Amino acid sequence: MTERAAERGRERAAEGGRERATEGGRERAAEEGRERAAEEGGRGRAAERRRAPLLDVSGLSVAFPDAGVEAVREVSWQVRPGETVGLVGESGSGKSATGLAVLGLHGPRARITGSIRLDGRELVGAGERTLRGVRGRRVSMVFQDALDALNPYRTVGAQIAEAYRLHHDVKRSEARTRAVELLERVGIDRPERRAKEYPHQFSGGMRQRVMIAAALVNEPELVIADEPTTALDATVQAQVLELLAELQREMGMAVVLVTHDFGVVGQMCSRVVVMYRGRVVEQGPTERILTAAEHPYTRALVASVPRMDDIPGTRLATVPETVAALVGPVDEESLADPSLRITGVQDGGPGRGPGGGAGAESPKRGPEAASPERGDGAEPRFGKGRGGGDTPLLRVRGLGVTYPGALGRPPLRAVDGVDFDIAPGESFGLVGESGSGKSTISRVLLGLQRAASGSVLFDGEDITRATRRRRRELAAGIQMVFQDPYGSLNPDRRIGDTIGAALPRGAARRERVAALLTEVGLDPELAGAYPDRLSGGMRQRVGIARALAPEPRLLVADEPVSALDVSVQAQVLNLLTQLRRDRGLAMLFISHDLTVVRHMCSRIAVLRHGRIVETGDREQIMERPDSDYTRALIEATPSLRRPA
Repeated sequence: MTERAAERGRERAAEGGRERATEGGRERAAEEGRERAAEEGGRGRAAERRRAPLLDVSGLSVAFPDAGVEAVREVSWQVRPGETVGLVGESGSGKSATGLAVLGLHGPRARITGSIRLDGRELVGAGERTLRGVRGRRVSMVFQDALDALNPYRTVGAQIAEAYRLHHDVKRSEARTRAVELLERVGIDRPERRAKEYPHQFSGGMRQRVMIAAALVNEPELVIADEPTTALDATVQAQVLELLAELQREMGMAVVLVTHDFGVVGQMCSRVVVMYRGRVVEQGPTERILTAAEHPYTRALVASVPRMDDIPGTRLATVPETVAALVGPVDEESLADPSLRITGVQDGGPGRGPGGGAGAESPKRGPEAASPERGDGAEPRFGKGRGGGDTPLLRVRGLGVTYPGALGRPPLRAVDGVDFDIAPGESFGLVGESGSGKSTISRVLLGLQRAASGSVLFDGEDITRATRRRRRELAAGIQMVFQDPYGSLNPDRRIGDTIGAALPRGAARRERVAALLTEVGLDPELAGAYPDRLSGGMRQRVGIARALAPEPRLLVADEPVSALDVSVQAQVLNLLTQLRRDRGLAMLFISHDLTVVRHMCSRIAVLRHGRIVETGDREQIMERPDSDYTRALIEATPSLRRPA
């Protein structure tokens, strides 16, 4: 009995052990299940956070009651973590006002309504203490003009260090070290030394890199870049955009790119928000916006951009005046009308006032788009039977210009041995980056700058050896269209007086001014107005009319559209093309934008450091360049197509 009892005890103990083991297994399994569920839930919450917007702008309006301006009207859009969104629009569309509202930078006179949520936290109506904690730490801004945005009296290193110390309790030495690290990260050579220099000692591209360093010093979650490359040359712009994209990938930040340049949008952005007169008219994936936009205004903007695959010289599409006007009440009916078509003639072209009574036409981008410029397949060239005879209208040989050195520095050779010719009626492009000598050459042609060497023959007579009086007489045959439509007109002088300055006084002068205004697509009644009544595009038309008044044979257009919005740029380019054809004008078109030069010019010279690196027909320069520098310029030109 005792042995059997012991055996049964052992069996019960073993059974109890198996039960306890089973219960322990169940507990472990349950625990593992809870751990897996927690892990999956964490991943789900993380995925949900990634899907949730980092910045959610809803029903935002920005008004300035004192000025009677409603800059932003009930706009809504979002940005997700790590995303790049393009905020696109022309001057006056409200895109910059929207970006400034996110950071609360409009000041007390602005009335801001609606909602701006950063990671779920409301910023509209937040106190200054809250906003100071957001600015520069969680959201930062890269401004358009670095020279204005940076303090000229403080070293760049001190400015970056200050931005870091505002949000971190660190010593000055640590902040300086952090500033040097960021300068090195954004590609500033010898960062320790250059951190002690001032903004004016940096080039435009380097200043923009300093701005980016200051914006990223606190590793923000969101960067608002307001036209960060507008004032930069093509290669420098490409470098800055590549740097911004690289830093974004490295830091995982989101970017809102405020711009009017669709080439930059195509290169950088995954989604696009299009604004017009303070409202969002369309938003969606970049590829759809650039290739199949739904709103007529968006389609018109995209179509007005010159492209590398266009037939050169064809008329660019433009935005109808009823929509593009930046003054007066909003034309809601025209804006909302789905039948609104892109137009190539309703831009107040030559011989027409705005609207001109001409019907709308759709732009043609393919081979079927007839080009009057091409005619027999070519513009005037030298040689018999090509329209220009044997003698060029302008012949430049061995041109050299030297500026005296300052503060003990050696003289600067701004132009060095430049040769080129322009035939009667030909459009010749001079391409180069800032400091290449383009504008110096134009000043020599106009008799405003003495040449140190070489010759400039205009219609067979050497401008460089003529007397001052004779240079002024010759200059009547060479007229200039300037880059800045705002700075090139006297604000205290009426439009009619500006245009007619080179004409004899009297009734004939008034009639001639009226005819010139009509020819450039403006109402003759504007002769009595002052420049502040005119938009940028209208002012540039006035500048063109002024240049046409002395009946020149050669028009020098020095960056004539670089300061204009994309649709206004198209209007001015169409106007210049038509005037050149109608009047038989020769044109020297100076620009850093290869896309525009390709559209406007039959032959192109590429200028670098005061020397021409190559000259050739448009097709040869754009498709088979000889120079590595030319190839670099072409590769740096932004495309409407997103890179793969």
